[in-house]
Formats: sequence, structure tokens, C-alpha cells
Amino acid sequence: MQHVNAPTRPRLAGLDAARGLAVLGMFAAHVGAADTLFDWTDPSSWPDLVNGRSSVLFALCAGASLVLLTTGPGPAGRVRDRRHVLARAATLLAIGGLLTLVPGGVLVILPTYAVLFVAALPFLRLRLRWVVLAAVLALVVGPVLALVGQAVVEMTGGSSTAGLLFTGYPAVSWFGVVLAGVLVARLGLDRADVLRRVLLVGVGLAATGYGAGAAIGTALGTTGPVGTMIPVGGGGDSGSGSGSAPVAPVVPEGGPGIVAQNPPFPRIDWARLLDVTPHAGSTFELVGALGIALAVLAALGLLGRYAPTVLLPLSAVGRLALTLYCAHVLAVGVWSRSGEPDPLPALGGWGPFVVLLVAAVVAALLVHRSGRRGPLEALTRRAARALDDPPTTTS
Repeated sequence: MQHVNAPTRPRLAGLDAARGLAVLGMFAAHVGAADTLFDWTDPSSWPDLVNGRSSVLFALCAGASLVLLTTGPGPAGRVRDRRHVLARAATLLAIGGLLTLVPGGVLVILPTYAVLFVAALPFLRLRLRWVVLAAVLALVVGPVLALVGQAVVEMTGGSSTAGLLFTGYPAVSWFGVVLAGVLVARLGLDRADVLRRVLLVGVGLAATGYGAGAAIGTALGTTGPVGTMIPVGGGGDSGSGSGSAPVAPVVPEGGPGIVAQNPPFPRIDWARLLDVTPHAGSTFELVGALGIALAVLAALGLLGRYAPTVLLPLSAVGRLALTLYCAHVLAVGVWSRSGEPDPLPALGGWGPFVVLLVAAVVAALLVHRSGRRGPLEALTRRAARALDDPPTTTS
């Protein structure tokens, strides 16, 4: 008698490494001066390099991982895959809901992930042309819907569902990033020719997104000489301090963002659709950040094919991404409440990041060496497997 189990796919070192790099990038954005414009001569401003871009890379890897998690052949396999994704989404929503209660100002991306996982289900097996079309529509139309939806949410108070769709990390536009991950994974992240094309496409998208947005904004007089707008209320991977509003945060009446009028119809600053600053949420910013994420994923994928050992620290972190992400949110919360000074002042403001970095890499390598999963990774897997039908047997 033999149990018939679902097929599994081998792990991709490059994808794990990209996910790990995204997690470490969010560490830097959350505890560093991510709102400071980048300057090579000022190390304290270097978190601006990963500000906004690390979360896009995280979402891209999430889309790719969805494809690798759904391997079941035939109708029975498809039903099982849907159950697994729904269970994982429910688990992420619960974990994310708890993390939103933690102080420290980190805008938690997990609830948006839960929504996007469910929304991506039909695209895991559709023809690739429909995946491309949906991704383009989300990246082009999504930012407009997010800007309008945010105004309506502010005016009416909105609901938690509306908040996930239009504010924070707005699902209506970030869906395009997740679908891009679905697309590249279905094309084959284990194929060198695909990775080379993705690398070239990524470089092209980054240049087009940031370049076109800055050029058009400068021509219309909506941006400064370097193609950036004056930040409003922050805007990074974290909430207060480091900022974290993918669409510019709502400001009080009289502010430069969305301003209430009398009668109470919101006025929307459409110039934000040309903003290329991190987490602006415009099409140009999302396409630029997505291009960088694609290039990073492809480059690490190629490196993982030929020298996977070099990527071991990053890939180990990537395999423990959910646990480490949640742990760092808790650490930032404890840090913000304690008011303790920088533990390593000699590092010029990088002390908290170095502490988080070392702790994450050591923990990830220990878990990797043990051959086990991280606690939250194991939890989501058990939640998914709990919905499986009893295994069939053959004799």
C-alpha cells in the first residue's frame, strides 16, 4: 500500500535569495533614515536605495512562490491547490491583523498579501496573455483607482476591505506586481534563457518607469529638478519615521494631498500620478520599482544556477522570510517603546539594522542546518494541509 502525495518542486536558490534580500531591505527601511534622499557621501541616507523597492521585490517573489506552491495535476490537484492558497491567505490575514496592533509605525503588508493571493488564483493556470493583460491593467489603472478610492475612504471612513484595496499597500495596483511574479515563474525561473530575458526586461522597465515619470513630471512642472516631489507625511517601507504609504498618505484639511471641500467632495491631486518617489504608488514608480525587482530576481537566479553556495546566507533568510518579517515588526515595536539609544553608535545610525541583520542571518542558517522550517512557515503549511482530503492508497 502506498500513499499518493502531491508532487513537489525543488527550491530555487535565486528566488529564496531574492526573498531574503527583500526582507533585509525592509529591515533597513524600517530602522534606517529611509526618508532621507540618497547621497553616496552620507551612509545614513543609504536606506533610501531600498525604500519602497524592497517591498516590491517581496511582492514579486510572493507571486512567483504561488506558482511553485500550486503543483497539483488534474482537477483534483487544482482543487487542492485552491484550498492551500485560501488557507495560506487566511493565515496571513490573521497574522497580519495581529501585527497591525504592534506599535512602531511599520505598515504591515501581510493583509494585502492575503487579498492578492486569493485574487491571483485564477491566473495561476490561465493563458499567459491574460496574465500579462491583467498585470498591465493593474499597473496602469490601479494607481488611478487607488488615488480615487483613498479619497473616498477618507471622506466616508470606509471599511477594512476598502482600506486593503485602496490604501496602505493598495491591492488594486500591487496586484500587477504579484502577477508579474506569477508570469516569470510560469515562464520558468529555472531556465537560464528566461532569466536573461527577465534581466533585460527589468533594466528596461526600471529606466522607462523612473525616467519617463521624472521627465514628464519635470516637463509639466510637477516635480523638482531631480524628478521628485516634496514628500507628504512620510513614504517608506515603515510607517512613522521611515514612512510607508504606497499611495501618498491622507493629510488633514488644508494639506497638499487630498483636501476636503464644502460640499464634501474630495479634490484629488492628480499630479501624484507622476510621482516617482518611493511608495508614491504611481504607474511610473511601480513600473520602475518592478523593473529593479525583476532585474534583481533574474540576477540572483542566474547566480544561484552556477554558485548557489555563495547565496546561502540570503537564501536561508528567504526560506525563513515570514518568521523573520514578523519578528522584525515585533522588534521595531519593542524598540520604539523602549526609547533605547542606538546600540552601536559607532556605525553612524546603522546599529539597529546591523543587530537585526546578524540575528536574522544566524537564525536562518541555524534553521537551515537543522533541516526544519521556520515556525510561521510550518504554521502556514499545516493550515494548508489541514484542508486536504484523506490520502488515497494504491496496492
